[in-house]
Amino acid sequence: MLMALLLLIGTVAGEVRAEALFNADLYLAGTNRQQLIFRQKNSIAKKDGATILTHTYTHVDGRLAAREVVTRKDGAIQRYEVTMPDTGCGCLLETAGNRIRFSYTKGGEPKTGEVDVVPDIVTGPTLTAFVHRRWASLLRGETAYFHLPAMSLQRLARFQITRIAGSPRNRPGVEVFQMKIANVFLRIAVDPVELVYDSASRRLLEIHGKSLLTRRVGGRLENPVVDIVYRYDR
Repeated sequence: MLMALLLLIGTVAGEVRAEALFNADLYLAGTNRQQLIFRQKNSIAKKDGATILTHTYTHVDGRLAAREVVTRKDGAIQRYEVTMPDTGCGCLLETAGNRIRFSYTKGGEPKTGEVDVVPDIVTGPTLTAFVHRRWASLLRGETAYFHLPAMSLQRLARFQITRIAGSPRNRPGVEVFQMKIANVFLRIAVDPVELVYDSASRRLLEIHGKSLLTRRVGGRLENPVVDIVYRYDR
């Protein structure tokens, strides 16, 4: 949810392997992982031949902050939904043939419509699968492009991801990638995000950047910059 809330085009089996079960802690950036503000976990389920990937975000007291759910069948998206009860913002995408019906809610009436299906649509629960499919080319220094349902822009937007060497998160045993919107004129509206992967296992270890999650500070809602740290059960 950083995240720019990230439907990978790939096999369902590939998605399940890439989406290992995890728990994550979201810390306020700049607090040296001392101020925990959200928690995250994922789940993988099968129903009627479809695979359902869910990411759930909660406040520290357990209240739901956000949930994103991807339903895929036969290697293709059927439905992607994001709900954020604190703000009423949300996103719903459903495929119908070669078209995507969408609804984005942001501070009022939803923006609805249809667009053609575009290649390499990515969401939060399928981001790592996309990175794995592009792993070799990313390590060669190439840039990978994908489309993301960007709630803040209320549209499908083209993003890019590139391996970077100048990050303070670079260290032995990890690969650091930067994700940002491809359109330079829209970058003012969507901040870049850094993702840290383990070089050997290719598991996602950390995400750093501005979140779409909201918290109340001094009577107003803000989108905090966070450090997300992932933990895997096995």
